[in-house]
Amino acid sequence: MVQIKPKHNPPTRHPARVLLILKHKKACIIPTCALLLFLYLQFSINYIKEEQGVKIYDVSHLPQQCQEVATKFHKCQQNSPPLVLACHRKWCSTFGHCDPCAGIGDRTQRMLQFAAMAVDKCVRMEFDYVPLGLNVVSDAVYRDPLGYAGEVLHKRSYDVSARNALDTDKLGKERLYSHFFGSTVSSLKQTYDPCLFHTILQPNVNLQREIDTTLSNLGGVEEKKIGIHFRTGDSIAFGMDFTKDKRVSDLKGSLDKMLKCAQNLSEKLYHTTEVTYYLATDNSQVKDLLPKMDNTTVHTLPIRPSSYLKSEGEKDAWLELYLLSQMDGLVMNPVSSNYEGTAFRVSTFAMLVKNIGFFEEDQVMECAFG
Repeated sequence: MVQIKPKHNPPTRHPARVLLILKHKKACIIPTCALLLFLYLQFSINYIKEEQGVKIYDVSHLPQQCQEVATKFHKCQQNSPPLVLACHRKWCSTFGHCDPCAGIGDRTQRMLQFAAMAVDKCVRMEFDYVPLGLNVVSDAVYRDPLGYAGEVLHKRSYDVSARNALDTDKLGKERLYSHFFGSTVSSLKQTYDPCLFHTILQPNVNLQREIDTTLSNLGGVEEKKIGIHFRTGDSIAFGMDFTKDKRVSDLKGSLDKMLKCAQNLSEKLYHTTEVTYYLATDNSQVKDLLPKMDNTTVHTLPIRPSSYLKSEGEKDAWLELYLLSQMDGLVMNPVSSNYEGTAFRVSTFAMLVKNIGFFEEDQVMECAFG
C-alpha cells in the first residue's frame, strides 16, 4: 500500500503581520526607485549637455560669406529620411566598438565631403559623432532610438561595425548609414566649401574661451600674425613607430628652415619681419628646440602633443586648428622628397586650416626641406 502524505499547509500568517511585511518591503522599494530615478535623470541631463550641447541654428557666428551655404544646408535638413555618418571614437577610452576614424584632418575632410554631397542632392545629413570640444548644429545631430540606454551601454540600433558600400541611389528615399571611411563613394567630391565646416561645427564655450584668450595674448586682431604648422609624422598623433612615418630627419635644421620661411612670408605680406609668430606642432621635441633658435621670438602653447586617441590630445588639436585659422599668414611643410610613407604631400590638417581660414594663395607658403 502506498501511503499518500498529506499536503503541508504552511501556517497562516496573521493579517496584521502580512501588512507589516508589505509595508517594510514598500519602505525599501521606494528609496531604491527614487535613487534609480535620480541617477537616470542625472545621466539624462549630462547626456543632453554632452550630446546636445549644440547650437540651435544661428547664423550670427558665421563668416559673412557663409550665409548662403548655411541657408541651403539647413533647408535640406528639413528633408527626410537622413544619411547618418558614423564614427565611434569616443568609446575608444572605455568599452564598446572603437574606431579612431583617422586623424582630425582626414576625418573632417571626409565629413565635409559627405556634407557637400548631401547639399548637392539636398538630403538630410546626421552625424553620429560629436568632436571633443566642439558643438554640432542641432538639426544635424543623430539621436539613436535606444536613447540614453544606448549611451550607457555604448550600443546603437544599427550595426556600428558594418562597412557596406553606400547605395547613393537610395539617398533621400530611406535611412542610410555610412562609416566615415566605410567605402569609396563615387559621388564624393575631393573639394568642399569650407563654409560647411562653420555651418556644422562650432567651438563649445570652454574651447572658445581658450581660443579668445590665446588670441588676445598674441596681440588681438590688431597684431599681424604668421602661423607655422610643423608636422613631423604620425608617431605622436597615433602612437605609431616613428620609423614608419618619418617625415622629418633633422628637427633643428628643419625648424630653422620653417622660421626663415615664416619671416620670408611676413616680408612678402607686410615688408617687415616684426610680426607675431605662432607655432603649432605634433612633436614636443620641436617645442623644446624653440629657446635655442636665434633672432626669432616664436609663441607656442604650453601643451605637450599627445595621441588623438586621448581626450586631451584631441581637444588640444582642435584648439591649435582654430588658432592657426585665425592667423594672417600660414607656413606649412610638405613631406620631404625622400619620404616613403603613405601620407599626403601636405597634411590634411594643414589644408583644413587653410580652407576654414579662407587664406588666399599669397598668404600661404609651403616650406620644403628637400
